[in-house]
Amino acid sequence: MEFDDFLGAAWADHATDTPGVAERLQTAGAVLAAQAPQVAALAHLAHHVLGEHLGRWQEGIALQRELAALPAARGDAGVAQAAGRYIASLSLAGGMADLRADLGDSDRIRVTAMAAASLVERDTARARVLFQQALADAETAGLPGTDPCTRALAVTGNNLAATLEEKAARTADERDLMILAAQAARRCWALAGTWLETERAEYRLAMSWLQAGDPARARHHAGQCLEIVQANDGPALERFFAWEAIGVAARAAGDSGNHQQALAQAREAFQALDEADRVGCKGSLDKLAAAP
Repeated sequence: MEFDDFLGAAWADHATDTPGVAERLQTAGAVLAAQAPQVAALAHLAHHVLGEHLGRWQEGIALQRELAALPAARGDAGVAQAAGRYIASLSLAGGMADLRADLGDSDRIRVTAMAAASLVERDTARARVLFQQALADAETAGLPGTDPCTRALAVTGNNLAATLEEKAARTADERDLMILAAQAARRCWALAGTWLETERAEYRLAMSWLQAGDPARARHHAGQCLEIVQANDGPALERFFAWEAIGVAARAAGDSGNHQQALAQAREAFQALDEADRVGCKGSLDKLAAAP
């Protein structure tokens, strides 16, 4: 098997066969990685699987050390730095040694954010403290928006919010973290991303406010999402999700007129999608069209 095929299959399977993917990473993955970028890609997935999904902190640390010691990675500063961040993140999330003192500002912020992401479904209180700490440290450090930590905070914020949106019921702390994370993602993507990431962050905010029980704020951010798409002549896929957000927020607010208008616009955008995107969006369209 080629490395790219192995990695693609591992990402495709990791949510449904997490332990199996973890085992594959520890056996076949290391054998296939022949270049430093391939080792880096394995290390990233290993942190995600053994940290965020499984919470197997010590096992994850051991694998990071094994990957960093592979012949393909020796002498590569980027792989070594990434391994250091992943090990520090797993150690912090697992309540073991806090290794952040020896890190520079950017790496320390990234480690703190990654640890928060690993804890969101296990210990919301700690996840919230860590994410707030990462945001505060980023503000104090005064790093430019182009620094990798800004993008890391944007990604973490989006993922935290999306994870908490999916919960059937949320505590007050989980609701607060969901909104904090979505708002942080929006701010950080405006600095680190393009109009596309910023628009999608508005979509995320709309969905988070909807799950938080505030359709008025959800409608505001859905409208902001659509404005950005239209200002940039966005493709049909982005138009579809912007109108979907407007529609579900309008329905939650009891506004059937705007819901029907949004549904019509979403259907129009849906017809302009390619076949693969239609398959992915059909469920969202059906939910938008369903009776309240």
